[in-house]
Amino acid sequence: MASIEDLFGKVEALIASDSPNNEKILLTLNEILLLAPDDADALRAKVVSLIQLQKHNQALEIINSKAALKDCLFEKAYCLYRLNRNAEAIDILGYSAKPKEDVKCSQLRGQVLYRLGKYAESAEVFATVNDDSTDPSELAVNRSAALCAAGDANKAIQILKGASSMLDATSDMQYNLACAYLERGDMEDALASLDEAERLFVEQSQEDGLSPEEIEDGKIVFDVQRAYARQRLGQQEAALAGYEEALRRRPTDAEVGAVASNNLFSLRGKEQGLFDTAKRAKALVLEEVVEGKLTARQRRVFSLNRCLVALHTHNLRECARALEKMEKEHAGSELPALVRAAMLARERRMEECRSLLQGHAEANAGTA
Repeated sequence: MASIEDLFGKVEALIASDSPNNEKILLTLNEILLLAPDDADALRAKVVSLIQLQKHNQALEIINSKAALKDCLFEKAYCLYRLNRNAEAIDILGYSAKPKEDVKCSQLRGQVLYRLGKYAESAEVFATVNDDSTDPSELAVNRSAALCAAGDANKAIQILKGASSMLDATSDMQYNLACAYLERGDMEDALASLDEAERLFVEQSQEDGLSPEEIEDGKIVFDVQRAYARQRLGQQEAALAGYEEALRRRPTDAEVGAVASNNLFSLRGKEQGLFDTAKRAKALVLEEVVEGKLTARQRRVFSLNRCLVALHTHNLRECARALEKMEKEHAGSELPALVRAAMLARERRMEECRSLLQGHAEANAGTA
């Protein structure tokens, strides 16, 4: 049987290889842990390997069960973030930087705050990250996304243009610039930036050795955003064709497919047949991890459209389920009250409908 020292040497060689095999690394670490179950170095390395293999639940279980890993706060917060348990992640990270904190904790804090819908706070965190090992283009992308979601498209554009003047532009930078132009209402500039983002994506993908099929799949996100820009320009037929073509190509990115389906429903609404509407409705039911990647505004629109699809197809039971989810996630919004009123009207319970709307108006006199 190999000694612990020999097994650690094997792990180091696997990690140092040009293409580390995390499955083999994990198997070797398990051999070490059979000999020394509480070896802190082996446990930490196992957590990292599990994270690399996208096995975040398993990594979290080990962190929580081993006293030797009580200081693995970054890894624990990262697993929670990847599992969309963002409130727990921010409890570990805190809302502000700690003295002598590793820069990776600050970056993760910015990502978690973004997921929690605290976009201005997220942008502030990314603005404070200053480290030679951090990719400045990535920081510009993250900060601009947070600013754009916070409603400050002008600042996002300023940051991205400033970064592009000092660095080689990347596809992500150009894509976020397009999103900022969309937020500001500059559709033609957005379309031009999307074209440039796609060109850079194809160029980089070819250099990285991606297959033609992978490249075509990656281009769908640009087509969906182009369709949205054309929708905003009033070019409804072009937008409709863009969304339908994107869905026909079956994007592997579930978020892209969901946004295309949602926008298509928003565009067509009741013009769709009942069967087609019901079919599209399935795309609006997202996995929790996918939904967690959407902005707060996107999640509100998805929630509303799920309810509207159910109403349109006369599925009041499904509408009630979608409404319950909406009330939990968007308690401060007027949308739940409006959807419940629509359900009452559909059931011809008009007196209850009027009473609900009047009560909501009185309780929200400043905004209703």
